[in-house]
This record gives sequence, structure tokens and C-alpha cells, in this order.
Amino acid sequence: MKLAFAATTALLLTACSGGLKVVESDLQHHQWKLIAIDGITVNSDIQSELEIGEHLSINGRAGCNRFFGSATLTQGKLKAEPLASTQMACLPDVQQVETAVLMTLTEGAIVSHDDQQLELKGEQYTLSYELADRSQ
Repeated sequence: MKLAFAATTALLLTACSGGLKVVESDLQHHQWKLIAIDGITVNSDIQSELEIGEHLSINGRAGCNRFFGSATLTQGKLKAEPLASTQMACLPDVQQVETAVLMTLTEGAIVSHDDQQLELKGEQYTLSYELADRSQ
């Protein structure tokens, strides 16, 4: 009984001290819609999205350009390299979103995740996504 209590307490302390470790299967096979950068809501007309597939293949729309590539998840940090994208010119407000997304993915970001939210905290930007799976 004491051993079970100790194990439960340790698990709760781990969850409270920084969350459970995010693993690849938590992220795969989901589509996410960007809703905020650094806590500031992204204009809903800007359709920035991120899809994470099998083996952490990634694709989506950064701002006005589509991107694709593969990512790694190491010690809770998601990093996409190599990352390729189309090269259309964006309007200035869309370009700001695009720059934040592409920079955060290529430089790498600490991942926080629950069932409906995904946060990527990079060196310069924090990207907040909500689940947008097409099956819903």
C-alpha cells in the first residue's frame, strides 16, 4: 500500500512540475491551427496550420506559403530540418506570422501538449495551436 502511494505521489509531482513527457505518438496524425503568437491572437483570415504525420513528417501553411519536411523530437524539443517551403510574396502582417512559424520550427521549440492544445516555445516566439483534426 505504501509503495503504491509513493508511486502515485511521484507521478503527481512529475505532472505538476512540468507535465508528462511528450512523445512522438502524442503529436502524430494531428492537424493544428495556429491561434496565437506570444499570446497575441492571430487574425483568423491567416490560415496558418501544422500537420504532423507518421514518423514526424510535417507540412502545412506558415502564412501564405506551404511548407513540408520532417522533424525530430528530442528531450521534449521539436525541430524541423530540413524544411522546404514555397516562395510566394506575403503581405506584411502575414509575413510576420510566416517568419515566426518557420523560424520556430527550424530552430526548434519545447513542446507542451494536451488533448486540444499544442504550444511550441522557441527561442524568439511561442506558437499556440488548437486541435483542428478534420475528423472532428
